[in-house]
Amino acid sequence: MSASGRGKWLGLLIAVLLYMPVAKVLASEAVVTTYDDRTLTGELVSQDENTVTLLISGIKTPIPRQSIKSIEIKDAPPEQYRKLRADLDDDDLDGRYRLAYQMYEKKWYELAMVELQSMRRDFPNSDKVRALQTVVQSRIDREREEARQTIRPNNNTVNNRPTTQPDVEVDGMPGPERRLTEEQINTIRVYEVDLSEEPNISLKPETIEKLYENYATNERLTKDRREFKRMPGHEQLEVIFDLQARELYPEVVIRQDSPAIKAFRTKLHQRYVLSYCAATGCHGDGSPGNLFLFRIQPNSDPTVYTNFYILNQIERPQGVMIDRDEPGRSLLLQYGLNREAASTPHPDVKGWKPQFVDDQDPRYQEYMDAIDLLWKPAPNYGIDYTPPVLRSSAEAEESENTQPTQ
Repeated sequence: MSASGRGKWLGLLIAVLLYMPVAKVLASEAVVTTYDDRTLTGELVSQDENTVTLLISGIKTPIPRQSIKSIEIKDAPPEQYRKLRADLDDDDLDGRYRLAYQMYEKKWYELAMVELQSMRRDFPNSDKVRALQTVVQSRIDREREEARQTIRPNNNTVNNRPTTQPDVEVDGMPGPERRLTEEQINTIRVYEVDLSEEPNISLKPETIEKLYENYATNERLTKDRREFKRMPGHEQLEVIFDLQARELYPEVVIRQDSPAIKAFRTKLHQRYVLSYCAATGCHGDGSPGNLFLFRIQPNSDPTVYTNFYILNQIERPQGVMIDRDEPGRSLLLQYGLNREAASTPHPDVKGWKPQFVDDQDPRYQEYMDAIDLLWKPAPNYGIDYTPPVLRSSAEAEESENTQPTQ
């Protein structure tokens, strides 16, 4: 790096780090190797004579000292960045882009922005630099908003996510009442169940009676009733599946998510659908007539399963929102890509910002893997539910006032 470039870089680094939110202090990174040959990498939270605590994927993970073979504490992120940048020439576009992307992958967004802002001046015509800067800026904006919510909490937030929605009606009904019922949620669980996991399943005695009344002559129903009743629930359901006794599916009770639904809940829904697709100004309170996604009680079964159902039902000329056969072509993910990287770009609407740099983005790959866990082809749940259409309170009031008199 030239002397002038070094001075310019240091000034920009100091300015950006001083502007960082107080809540986003970049901690040192530690790599812990245990005696059973596990390697754990995360931010170093604390350490004492008994325990080393790392922040791994947002979770504080205490590691007993007695199980630690070695621990390597790396330089703090700004120092790591400074050393890596010092090895690169100012005109090394590819090398500097890889460095910025590395900072982005580590979620060191402000450091990535330091390099990208400098690169925009040195390489003003580079589309990939411009695209990465757009994504990084959107991540910085979101973290600053979350930091402001943490500093000034209100009664309508839980875990920094809004739990209420705007003053609207959904098909003439308040939002919460338009979510799936407990029975409909259970039906989806039946269709998405993974019997290899031996989930907790139960059948009512009257359901077993119906099974034997309707299929007594079927050669697949070989066990007598007493023996069938002693079988584990997942084995009973396997028999019902073999018989294709779909009329009994709603009567099967499943009390847990399948691995695929768990992945949707904890990865796609929590980290992407709620914070990006259903964010304020988008599909959580978007324009009337647009796709509507619920974010009230964000982690509840009614919200998770209703949004899952809605997204699974959407088909457009360009494709389906959740493509189980080719997860990477899911519109849900394509619409989060930079327009230059997407095969199906998000419609050109005011305020839209990309979530992913390209389809090699680690989070894009993670969400694609979550979709790939779902059964193929998509089942027909047989649920009587119409995805909601948003209309404003003014529209609802106007509709009431124009109802014909009897």
